Amino acid sequence: MTNKNRTSGDNSPILNECEITIYHQIQYQSVIGRKNEIYIPIMEELISIATDISKGKYVNHISDEFINEVISKQYKYRVEEELLNKLMEIDDIIYKFNKIDIKDVSGRIIMRIFNSGFEELYGEIIDGEIPIYDGEYIVDYDVVYPEEYENIKIIAFDEELLNKVRYAEGDYIEYENEYYSKALITMFEFALADRNKHYSPQRSPIIEWKGKPEYFIASHSNFYELYDNNTLIIEKNELKKSVNNLCEELKTLIEEKLKEIFNKYEKE
Repeated sequence: MTNKNRTSGDNSPILNECEITIYHQIQYQSVIGRKNEIYIPIMEELISIATDISKGKYVNHISDEFINEVISKQYKYRVEEELLNKLMEIDDIIYKFNKIDIKDVSGRIIMRIFNSGFEELYGEIIDGEIPIYDGEYIVDYDVVYPEEYENIKIIAFDEELLNKVRYAEGDYIEYENEYYSKALITMFEFALADRNKHYSPQRSPIIEWKGKPEYFIASHSNFYELYDNNTLIIEKNELKKSVNNLCEELKTLIEEKLKEIFNKYEKE
């Protein structure tokens, strides 16, 4: 007759209890591992994103390096479908946000202001034509535009000057009872200066203006209005709002998971 109280063999209650304990320990380690390796790093990156967004209207780039890694290495992280979909959504919006370059938009606006003001002051100018050859024969002519247009391209994207224009930093210059951005005047003066031209003739205004040309051009348009109404900047601002909203949704979702882990596995 078999003794039912024996503890040896595969059906030993001591062994079964031991197996259950080992299973719970493995499960605990797995859950805590996911907390430390997935949920907390995502939460920290979301906090960083929210901080970047709050820095002001000229935020140009948002980093979501870890979120992007979780998405691209789903075979490794295996996050839940609901969370994965949210991560993919915010990653896609951040990608679109980062593609719109504030520096490029700002530089093009400055070029637009300069070119428009220059044309109003001096007229529509062509400084000549350059022959285009096919072998020994001239097949066409290429228009030579004012050197000033090339010069403004050189300086309009200068990072330091652009920041001063955008943030209204640095000294303002008073001229004829008006105040002008020193950085903007510096750009326009560079483009117009004889020292930076090699073949252009002396320019004569076609309108009544006896002052320095850079001040007329600077007064021609308002950089900040053109910037705020630029379609790319409007789109970038909308994308930033979407990132902020999704960031809050994801933080709530992650916080719920962390609370669940705490209550089930860590709370004493």
